[in-house]
Order: sequence, then C-alpha cells, then structure tokens
Amino acid sequence: MKIFQPSWVHHDEKSIFSIDIHPSGERFATGGQGCDSGRVVIWNMAPVLNEQAETNKSIPRILCQMDNHLACVNCVRWSGNGLMLASGGDDKLVMIWKKTISGSGGIGAFGGGGKSVEHWRCISTLRGHAGDVLDLAWSPQDRWMASCSVDNTIIIWDAQQFPKIVHVLKGHTGLVKGVTWDPVGKFIASQSDDRSLKVWKTTDWSCFKTITEPFEECGGTTHILRLSWSPDGQYLVSAHAMNGGGPTAQIIERDGWKCDKDFVGHRKAVTCVRFHNSILKRSAPKTNKLQQYCCLAVGARDRSLSIWLTALQRPLVVIHDLFQDSILDLSWSCDGYTLLACSGDGHIACLQFTAQELGTPLSEEDKNILYQRMYGKNANIDLTAQAEKEMIVENSDFLNVLKSNPVPPTLIPQQQQHPQHGATKDEIKSSQAVAQMPMVIQSSSLTTPTPILKQIETKTADGKRRITPMFIPLNDDNGIASNATTNMPTSIEFGSKSSESMAPVETKQLASEEPNIPLTAEPTSKLDNRLKRIAKVPPQKAEPLASTEQTTGSSSNQPASNQKLVERTRPPTYSTGKATVIQGNSFKAFGEVRVQVQNNSVKTAYGTLGRVVGLVVNAQRVEKKIWETVVGSPVVCFAVGAKCAVVCSQDHTIRMVDIKTGTLVFPVLSLTSPAVQSVFSSNSKLAAVVTESGILRIWNVVEKSVLLSINCAEVMSGSFVTILHVSDQGMPFIVLSNGSSYSYCRKLDSWMLINSSDPVVRHGLIGNKANAPVRNIKAYPLSTIQSYGNFSGPKTNSFAEIHSASWQTSAAIAFIENQIKICEMITSPAELKYWYSMLGFQLALNGSEEKIRQVLDDLLGATHSLDTRMGDDNDPSVLGISKHVFMEDVLNHLKMQTKWQRIYTEYLDQLKFLKERDGRDKPLME
Repeated sequence: MKIFQPSWVHHDEKSIFSIDIHPSGERFATGGQGCDSGRVVIWNMAPVLNEQAETNKSIPRILCQMDNHLACVNCVRWSGNGLMLASGGDDKLVMIWKKTISGSGGIGAFGGGGKSVEHWRCISTLRGHAGDVLDLAWSPQDRWMASCSVDNTIIIWDAQQFPKIVHVLKGHTGLVKGVTWDPVGKFIASQSDDRSLKVWKTTDWSCFKTITEPFEECGGTTHILRLSWSPDGQYLVSAHAMNGGGPTAQIIERDGWKCDKDFVGHRKAVTCVRFHNSILKRSAPKTNKLQQYCCLAVGARDRSLSIWLTALQRPLVVIHDLFQDSILDLSWSCDGYTLLACSGDGHIACLQFTAQELGTPLSEEDKNILYQRMYGKNANIDLTAQAEKEMIVENSDFLNVLKSNPVPPTLIPQQQQHPQHGATKDEIKSSQAVAQMPMVIQSSSLTTPTPILKQIETKTADGKRRITPMFIPLNDDNGIASNATTNMPTSIEFGSKSSESMAPVETKQLASEEPNIPLTAEPTSKLDNRLKRIAKVPPQKAEPLASTEQTTGSSSNQPASNQKLVERTRPPTYSTGKATVIQGNSFKAFGEVRVQVQNNSVKTAYGTLGRVVGLVVNAQRVEKKIWETVVGSPVVCFAVGAKCAVVCSQDHTIRMVDIKTGTLVFPVLSLTSPAVQSVFSSNSKLAAVVTESGILRIWNVVEKSVLLSINCAEVMSGSFVTILHVSDQGMPFIVLSNGSSYSYCRKLDSWMLINSSDPVVRHGLIGNKANAPVRNIKAYPLSTIQSYGNFSGPKTNSFAEIHSASWQTSAAIAFIENQIKICEMITSPAELKYWYSMLGFQLALNGSEEKIRQVLDDLLGATHSLDTRMGDDNDPSVLGISKHVFMEDVLNHLKMQTKWQRIYTEYLDQLKFLKERDGRDKPLME
C-alpha cells in the first residue's frame, strides 16, 4: 500500500467537502468552498498516481474548474456511465454537468485557475430543495438521481428527463445528511439528524423501514452522514451511530433489517463510509480456498481512516491523523485499487493498493449470476418498470407476488433436508490476552447471541471476557462440511457478536494475520448457494462416464446390487489422443462378475500373449475363475456390461465376449486404428467404441448388428475424444479435448452441438449453472455432458457490453430454446421439462409480450393458436409429456410478475377450457 498527499490538489486552501473518481479512473472531481462561491474542480488522475506525470509540465493537473455554485459545494458524484457529473451545494441547487467539445464549459475566470483543458457545461439546474443540499446518489443504470437536504426531504429526479421530479420523500424530522441506493434498485436509504435511518421502496416510494435504536444516543455533530450499501445488496452500513457511549458505524442486515453488529474503534463520530464497488475474491493464504468478500472504507471526525475486508477479523489497515480535520468523503476507483479521501482542511489523500492486498474484483458476469441467485434478477434491472406506480392486481393469484422473489427452477428435485444439530462452541481459553487490535467489530445488542460455528474466548488483564467468532467465508468449493448447520449466516459476514468494546491502539499496520477459516457449505444456506461457482473439470482428466454412471435407471429385472459398475483400472489419461497399452493387472466388474486383463503375461514362440480372465466373487468375497482367454495383441481399453465385455487391442481389433463363459459374441472385428474409448449403455444392450482416427461404432449386442457407424473427424478439428457415452436409445455423446461436446442425431444425419466456445453457449451455461455439476448421465445426459466443458467466463469487462440487456435476454432465450430441441432429439424428458420451466423463468423476467404469446400458443396447440402458419404440428405431447404440462410451468413463472397478469389470466382460462373439454370427451371406463 502506498499513500500520496498531492499538495497541488486544493481549493485555494479552502475546505474540500466531497470527492469522486470517474468510472474510467482517468479523472476525479472535488467539491467545496471557492474564493467567493462554491467550487467544483475536475482533476487529472495521472499526476496523482504517477510521479513522472506529476513532474511533467506538459501533463495538465486541472482539467476543468467550475465556480458556478453561489455557495459551498457539499457533494459531487459521477453518473454510472461517466457522462454526467452532479454537484449540490448550500445554494439549494443541484447542477448537472456534461462534457462539451468546446465553448462555455468550466469558467476559469471565476476565481482564477487558468484555461480549462476540458469543457464541462451545466446542462440542467435542479431547483426543488428549500435548504442546503448535502448528499447525492445516482441509482443503478442512472435511471434516477437522489438528493437530500437540510429541508428534511429527499428528492428523486428523473435522470432521463432533467429537471423532472419523480417523487419527494418526506418523513424525516431532521436534516437529511446522506443517501444511498440498493445495488439492485429495490430500495433507497437515507440517514438524518433526527437519529433515524429510513429505507424507502422504489416501487411506490413509500417508507419501508425506519431504524432508530443504534442512533438514539447520537447528536448532530457531523456535517454529513454518508452511508453505503454493500455491492451484493445484503448489508447497509450507516455513518454515525453509538454503542455504549462510543461512536460506531452500524451494520444493518437486509435479511430482517437486524442491527446487532457494528464497526467500533473510531474515537469520534463516523462521518462517511464507502463500499468498494465490486465483490472481491482471492485464495486464502493457508487453505488456498477461494474467498469472496467485500471491502469497506470508514472515515471519521477523529481524522483516522480504516479499511475492512470481510474475510479478515481485523482491519486491513488503520491510518491515524491522516488530515488536520475531519474526513468528509471517500471514493474507490472502478479498478478497485485506488482510494481517495478528502478533508475539511482542504487536502486530499490517495491510497494505492495491490491485488495481493485487496484481491481481484468479481467479473460482471459472476456478479450478474450472484444477483440472479439472490434476487431472481440480473444486473440489467428494469428500473423503467419500477418507476411506474404499482399495477392494480386484477387476478387473486397475484396478491402475494410482491412478497416473494422469483425463484429459478432446479434441475434435480430438492431432497428433504435432515435437520442437523446446532453447532457446538469450541471454546479456546487462553491465559494470555490476545494482541490488541486497532479496531474491532462488536455487537450493539446485548441479546443472547445465536450459535456460532466456532469462537475464541480470551480474558483480558482486568478479567473481562472477549469472544471473537471465526469469520465464515463465501466458499467457492463444492464440499459439504460435516459440521455445517442450518443456522448459517445468510450473506457476507462482517463481524462478531460481543458485548465488550476494545480500546483502539495508535498503530499503523497491515493485518498480516489470517483467521483460521473453517469450511462451511450448507445446501440450504443462502450464503454458499448464492456465490458458489461450478468447478470446471478439464475433460482430459475426466474418467469415462459409463464407468461410474450405470447405477441409475438400469434394467429392473436385475437386483439393484448387480447394477453398479466398478472400475479399478489405472485411470488412463489420453494426453495425445493415442491408444495406450494397459500396464499391470486391471479389472472392471459388473455385479458379481469381474473381468481382468493382464498384458504380456504369456510368452510363446510366436510372440507374447495377453490374458483376459473372468472371475466371480461370492458372498464371502472369495474370487473364483470361471473362464480365461488370450489375445495376441496388448489390450488398450475395455468395458464391461451386464452380459458382455468389449476388449480392444493395439492391433485395431475388437473382441466382444460373454462375461459368463468368455466365448465370443461377435467374430473378431478390426477397425482402421486402435480404440481409445469403449463403453456400454446403461442397460448394457449397446456397446460403443471410438478410435484414434475418430471412427465411432455402436453395436446392438442383443441383435448382433451395427446401430451406428460414423466418423467424428468432421467435428474433432485437431482435437481428440476424451469422453464417450452412449444412451439407451443409441444416442452417442463425445467430449473433445478442446472442451467442445457433441451428440450425433441419426434422424438428422448430423452432429448436434452440445457445448463449445460459442458466446451464446458460454453465456447460457454460465447463467444457468446449478450449485454443483450434474453428474447423472442416465437421467440428465445433456447437463452431465455440458458440465465437462472447460470454457472460461467473458473475456471483456466492458460495462456497455456486460450490461446490454438486449443481447443478454435474446442470447439466454436462444440458448434455452436450443436446449429444448436437443432434449427432444436425445429423448431426455426430465431435462426437457426443466428447460421449458427455465424458458418461462427468463420470459417472466425479461421477455416481451410477443415472445411470451408465441411460446404459449405453441404449447396450447396449433388448433387453438391465433398464428396458423405452423398449424401442421398437431402433436399434443413431446416425449410422452403433454404440452399443457410445460405450459403450466411457464404460466407459474409468469404468475410471479404482476405485469404479465393479463396474459396469465387469458391463457390460464384457455388451458382450463381445454382440460374440461378433454375430460368430457374421454370415454367412460367400463
């Protein structure tokens, strides 16, 4: 970490009340007092961060100076897209600035300052407040802008139509000194001198929650109260609060709006808090597990600054006496490694961090997935719809819609969770007091704390107890801890519950200690379900699917214990796509029969032979040889089914033998190159091999005939097959070394694309990942094959591209529709139902009325559709499932959005009519 205090950034020795970094990171703005007016200055960031740029006189320091405000400027804030700058001051005005090519931009003549390098023009002056404007905040996607004032109100401005006022929020009885938006656009929060914090709904601008308890002891001692919302939306951190007579920054949880934690350690009132814009991630130094956490900067009247990571128990850094006066504002750069702070003494400070200290920001795609999982909506929030008044509910089915968030469908049905015992407290008592921390997190409530997974109890010299619970991180792994409880934190934990306040220590240090973080991952907890990412499994290291996936759905006429296929071979790694001779003794078993292969075991005058032996294992686990045969060429791969085994040799030959007798089922076959993969279908009726050159053969073992003969070379493109599977219906699936996967459709005589680097496929798979990779090839073949892809997330961090709602919606729907068509071709009814449900979920969130009607008309049936162009499709079912079942799934998702209530009612009535008619038309049972 580096600290800079550029002396040339000043307002002619007058106070600087606000600072904000431009989204591009190339400039920053300050607001405060000018010589005889309010002043806004736009500065070049390069001379602050780069010493050479600072000494280079050809590089400007001031880009533009605007002295248009008639009185002191209290706040400056850039819009999210960086096109506009808002400033508010004691003249009761809010000014919106926009860069122009030339002309009347910043007026350097007012108060001096020389010629402006950039020209910024006031495009709108917002008049509405009756007193000083103290704080400003742009909503997500710059749909609105909020300003708060000493007139006790918050005004919501329409950022698309300045100076239009959307609403005036009234309810505070004191000066409103801070305002902040929920990152998903559902709430706006404000803090006032009336010793309250209010949360307002953006749907109807009503007061949703008023919080007073942490602020009852507070006095009006601060010029501003800049509160901040965490980037995941789960925590709201206030400015000045009190606990036991000491100043704190209150932590308010979104879940239940609980107020039992706060940041303590500052000696005077906290004036401003500012969250880092991104959720951060890094590998824990000791466990090497991926952590995801938030970062927060806290400034106070005691002139000290503290930086907190939620992955640490202690502050990352505490800096005392940074200025000669109160810290009044903070701002993080979008890249996440620069923090600017300003003070009433007229100076600023720049803190520059490294990725090793803070971590790396979560990509916008992963952040979008997080929002989808937590709130049922992505980052492309439809604020325009929210700006309208709540719709009148015309259908009783929609009465409870606003009380619940849309929940995406799940592929695998959720099994009933067994209740687990509460976590025990592992109390570690130490006779020595722990090293004093510069700051601690403590509870502002003296109620009995809820069970914590692990805590450390220590005693100080005066005999007081201090309890420090372990921080529970957001894990990225898929392991389930044995001691996980149902009483898990539901979001990123900030701190502990402790009734003791620790005295701050005058030290400047980085927290070098990492807490011993236990792994926790409860399936029912919002904590890990929300942020856990799918572990990418490289196809090169994946074992053939048929070796472990034949436990599900096998033939019902055999005992269940005989269905499991056990493989004990040394797992081959086809690093070059070439057939590799099996070394040593290797065997595979199906039920009680084991087939064992030993190459080069018999030496003859004609050459070396390999042995293939059939063994049976009885109840006492005693092996008995039931047959033996020899092969003249080393075996490179083999597979075992319920009745037969396929043995592939290096000389391109293939032998199909009966596992009970060892006799040949087929004559010895020969292909153009040796096989690298061999499998049976889960019902053991089909056997398949694929060779080095890409020849794929599927045989019907029962009928002793070939089912499919095709060359994979047309899709291999220089890669090779790493995974082969054949379904009971004879549908082959291959995964290539480049991560792509395909399935061959005999009906279409073509390869179907299952997974590839195609942007639509990548976006669709990343956006629809489950909590863990699906590995059930029998029930969910499509999802299982797609889980073996090794493609990374988006290659761009472009704000415009990531937040383009149009392409994301169309891409998601196109991907889901393709998934539906694949499921139809590969005969996967369970997945077909899931993807129709997912289509309904996406359409309900982001779809258009035209698209929704198109889908529902198709499911309703061609004879009832208004569009008769596709009237030749009269099949009422798909894969044996009625289309009306899929239609009900889609309607259930539409029911979660009030805006679709008329479409829902219209199609539900038609569906009920058809069901009643079909019931009447059915013949009576005799």
